[in-house]
Amino acid sequence: MTADMGLGRKLELFLLDLLYPNACPCCGKSLPWQAYLCETCQTELLAYPADAFCSQCGKPVHDCICGEGLAYDRAVALTVYEGAARKGVLSMKSAVSLQFGRFCGAELGKRILADDALSGYDMVAPVPMSRRKQLTRCCNPAAVLAKEVAAITRIPYRKDLLRDNGTGQQQHTLSAAQRRENTGQFSAGTVSLKGCRILLCDDVLTTGSTMNRCAALLKARGAAEVAAVAATTTQLKKTEPDD
Repeated sequence: MTADMGLGRKLELFLLDLLYPNACPCCGKSLPWQAYLCETCQTELLAYPADAFCSQCGKPVHDCICGEGLAYDRAVALTVYEGAARKGVLSMKSAVSLQFGRFCGAELGKRILADDALSGYDMVAPVPMSRRKQLTRCCNPAAVLAKEVAAITRIPYRKDLLRDNGTGQQQHTLSAAQRRENTGQFSAGTVSLKGCRILLCDDVLTTGSTMNRCAALLKARGAAEVAAVAATTTQLKKTEPDD
């Protein structure tokens, strides 16, 4: 089965399939042109119920980091960064396929619509990626996720709220403490966000440092609430993601 998609997306996938036969980005299995993932990988990704993750910090409930003084107010995560999910994230980071992000965005969009508080938010924004890094990777996975969330929820997508000047180190090379210090490359745009409630999207939530910094910047521009929306979240005792 596929996630919900419009006519334009269906046409895009059909035409792409004529040139590049469709395959699951998580396992490589051949797929019908209209499918994002195979049934096996979908089942693995959706094995975690919403209450498996803390609704405040987005980590698995046994790894809650709410006591660390987070700048974001709420969180929603779809699955744990391991197995099929890890392969799906890496397929986006290497620009092999965007289908994992689109599937996760559609599923998260459905969860947001089912949440009376989150469904009333005003904007959807991605964690930004520097132009240099985006040229290297060909896409910003957070933007792929955010656009799909926006399409499903009909909440406006905004890419002008945050910027990344490209001076930060790659997060996966750093310790948790270093990650918290390695967020100075992010800055806020000039638009006033007074009273706005924003869904802030990223592909992986690890220590929360990036989400925390970006949420603080949005609130400095007047945002009333920021909710972290993540396709995947790491377990603190597991191997951290490639970034």
